[in-house]
Amino acid sequence: MLLNKLTTKIGCTALAIAIGLLPTTATAALLEEIVVTAQKREQNLQDVSTAVTALGTDRLADAGITDVLGLQYYVPSVTIGTTFGYANLFIRGLGLNTVFANVDPSVTLYVDGAIIAQPGAQLFSFFDLERAEVLRGPQGTLYGRNATGGTINLVSVKPTEELTGNIRVSAGDFGLFQAEGAVGGRITDRVLGRFAFQSIVRQEGYSTNQATGNDVDDTNKQSFRGQLLFDVTDNVDFLLSAEYGTELDAANAFYFKRETFPGATNPGAVALGIGGYPTGERGFASDIDPQNDRETFSITGTLDWQINDNWALKNIFNYRQTDLAIYQDLDVSAVTTSIFQEFVFDSRTISEELQLSYSSDRVRATGGLYYFTEDFLNLNLLDALRVGGSFAGGTEKRVQLVGNADTDSYAAYLNGIFDISEQLSIKAGIRYTSDDRRIVNNNRIWIAGALPGGGDLLLTPMFRDDDSFSDTTGELGIEWRANDDTLIYYTYSQGFKAGSGQVGANAANIIDPETIENHEFGLKTTFSERFVVNIAAYSYEVTDIQLDRTLPGGPTGFITVFENATTQDGIGLELEALWAVTEALTISANLSYQDTEYGSFLTSDPTDIGNIGGGNVTVDISGNSARQSPDFAGNLNGTYDIYLQNSGILTFSGDLSYKGEVFFSEFNNDILSEDAYTIFDARVRYTSPDGQWTAEVWGKNLTDELVESGNFAIATSRSIAVTYLPPRTWGVTVGYEF
Repeated sequence: MLLNKLTTKIGCTALAIAIGLLPTTATAALLEEIVVTAQKREQNLQDVSTAVTALGTDRLADAGITDVLGLQYYVPSVTIGTTFGYANLFIRGLGLNTVFANVDPSVTLYVDGAIIAQPGAQLFSFFDLERAEVLRGPQGTLYGRNATGGTINLVSVKPTEELTGNIRVSAGDFGLFQAEGAVGGRITDRVLGRFAFQSIVRQEGYSTNQATGNDVDDTNKQSFRGQLLFDVTDNVDFLLSAEYGTELDAANAFYFKRETFPGATNPGAVALGIGGYPTGERGFASDIDPQNDRETFSITGTLDWQINDNWALKNIFNYRQTDLAIYQDLDVSAVTTSIFQEFVFDSRTISEELQLSYSSDRVRATGGLYYFTEDFLNLNLLDALRVGGSFAGGTEKRVQLVGNADTDSYAAYLNGIFDISEQLSIKAGIRYTSDDRRIVNNNRIWIAGALPGGGDLLLTPMFRDDDSFSDTTGELGIEWRANDDTLIYYTYSQGFKAGSGQVGANAANIIDPETIENHEFGLKTTFSERFVVNIAAYSYEVTDIQLDRTLPGGPTGFITVFENATTQDGIGLELEALWAVTEALTISANLSYQDTEYGSFLTSDPTDIGNIGGGNVTVDISGNSARQSPDFAGNLNGTYDIYLQNSGILTFSGDLSYKGEVFFSEFNNDILSEDAYTIFDARVRYTSPDGQWTAEVWGKNLTDELVESGNFAIATSRSIAVTYLPPRTWGVTVGYEF
């Protein structure tokens, strides 16, 4: 069954509104259909009554997107940063509001229908993808793993009947060498296969450790995927897919920005790295080099059974394991009394989803059962090393926070659309979700000289908690097709993010769920075969939003507070447009406006010196903007083809991306924020007459903007740390496909 489907190209041509699936031949200037599976069934993107952007193979390659961080330049209302090696995915002002492990993100990430649950596992490479779909807004009735902000679906290229393949090799500044490729085709009469790989090595880092002379923020990623597609019967297919990835480098390093309390004389407020701070732009100084060590393995089995013309059954089973070890200096300084952190986690997840779909002339529905389980271990070891009362060297850390967590989640859902007439349809959905959570933080903390006679005191606090949560979320909407080219819709939807708790912390409280109610109005219209405009307007309210703060103090040097804080309201407008001006010129644009604000909540600001030494200065965050939610953001892309008669095509393309000011804290401090910025990328590509060979020269962030992708106050060292987006880079790429 799928063997026949896969001979038809469904994916990655131009219609996805600002996805930039731009023409490379004269006949491609007319906009063609793109099929997405955002609602767990194949649909023309223009028929999906929700805000979704799809970036196809060509657009991902043209924009040089190699991981999830790259999506934020091209998709409305998306902002992504990193903190302590985690991906901070935000859509419409909703995302991960903690730096500790085991807290579920508000934006979920899937690969071929299988979830990547841990934010620390979401930074692996994008490679051999048919498309990346970004669904904005809560996905409460189809995606049950806490998708209150949105969902990102990655769809890999599947095996083909004919022998096909490609290879791309890039070289650039900072010692970049990147190679990726794939090959697939028929193995036997009933088995197809495909193998893909990607290797990204950037030998020179974006900075140099001024204390050791070694590179910082280099890259060494290796990724592999193998697929076997079995044509079991004429109407049953089974796809077996395995992925493996490694990363060993000094990526995701955080840099010193300033002391949290400059000029402080209170001993509890004085920064611990004074005398060893770096100098210069992107300056980095540490008596140890940062290290980023990751490994992931995943295996997915997908069974598709077309029972008859109306009914279809699908089953997706996935096992994923992720190991992460990060080594970093928390005082962000080259002083020899480092607060050296070892952050290690080990995650094992299993997900199982059974879907039953029905389709007729007037009804399209999908129902399913879902199960997810995770075993999670986290080691958060920090401060100076201890040997017999001395904290100057040895093998045992002064602070040892060891956390274990178990999660079991069950869900049942039903979602469908009923056509009242040719123009009017009603859609509805319901999902029941039940989560069981267990957490144990088993800690060891040494306090030097606290015993009579100067001996060291050992504290062994143990924190444990368990809880269960359940919720029923719904969706109700209406679709009106004013004509063949215009869809107008309204959707009311709910989302549920289960209660969770931090591990590797000095507490273990499992807090309550956060919930969202969302209203979305949308217009999708195709004015001609050359011009498409999509508009989405939304408003939402989040109740019991989960927020985390880390304050200086306590025997570990920091105090964690994780709680259901308040409400968060948001309104916004998103516009995406694609215009094939001529057969040679195509322009795409996306724009977003959003206004978010917290409800009333009195709390302590970690950057207020009044909270040092037992102080308790509170502020009300009422009216403040949510984290990582710029008021305005946008992207403008243009592509112009010059047809060289029988000698091929020369393509000029460029991207202009803008984001307004963002705050990285609910307190909206200037120090924990990033000003508005604009980034310009450009590319010139030559394509051979047969379309098989390409050669290109490209540059990213050509004006070399220094952009903070995240910053945060490190309580233990009384300093502000920052991570950066890449500087100006350039390179050349040669590709071949058959």
